[in-house]
Amino acid sequence: MKSCSVSNLGWWEDNVWKWGLIDNIPVHDQLVGVELEELCRILEDVVPTYAGMDKIVWIGGEMNAFTVREYYKKLLLEGRAKGLQPVVRDAIKVLWKGWMPSKVKIFGWRLLMDRLATREQLMKRNIITNTDLSLCVFGCDSAENSLHLFLNCAFLAGVWKKIMEWLGIDAPLRTDCCDHFLQVMNALRNYCSPRRVAGIWMATCWCIWKQRNDIIFNNVVGDVDEIVHNVKMFTWWWLALGSKQRVLCNFYEWFHNPLVCV
Repeated sequence: MKSCSVSNLGWWEDNVWKWGLIDNIPVHDQLVGVELEELCRILEDVVPTYAGMDKIVWIGGEMNAFTVREYYKKLLLEGRAKGLQPVVRDAIKVLWKGWMPSKVKIFGWRLLMDRLATREQLMKRNIITNTDLSLCVFGCDSAENSLHLFLNCAFLAGVWKKIMEWLGIDAPLRTDCCDHFLQVMNALRNYCSPRRVAGIWMATCWCIWKQRNDIIFNNVVGDVDEIVHNVKMFTWWWLALGSKQRVLCNFYEWFHNPLVCV
């Protein structure tokens, strides 16, 4: 869709522009379909110039040129204007400096902003209408939202217990995801950089989310030990292969004492 022109997304009918986004954009996900319908409502009052040439203009920065830096500044300003809580802003700043892959950072941003497509969120959007399908997939009979899934689920409490023991720190209070994230950073600030601790915390949430999806789509059984093993494996891979400051230890050393390596 990046190279698509406006003329490909609608047509003129008796000098009246008709948007055809739903007809021209394939939708394979229900959530994308809901967002597409919302976009159509926003564009109802937007009419292109008849016989005019398409032109891409970025109005969010200087010289009408788009850059990721300018857009990031725009998002920060919007966040402050909308009253984004300081704890959320602080957590996101640490997240963007982390050494995890980009897709995990995006996942983390959605998590910290409470924008993940949890079952509770899907219920709010009427994508899920059966109340039974809004419950946690790990069998604890509670509504699945971000706070419950990543911090308060009784089954997954064993994951955090083992990760905190692995890191050698006491489990922080489970108030909300952003606060929990920053508490772990502070607990280890004298031992290693926040960027690396952020990677471990985010890998834990990432592996929980991956197993949650496997339970829904592949009928696997929840396994605390598998999640913990995957956290250790992913973080070592990210440090050994993807980080600019590569870890100077083997997987055995990382598996048993990560603070020596970071």
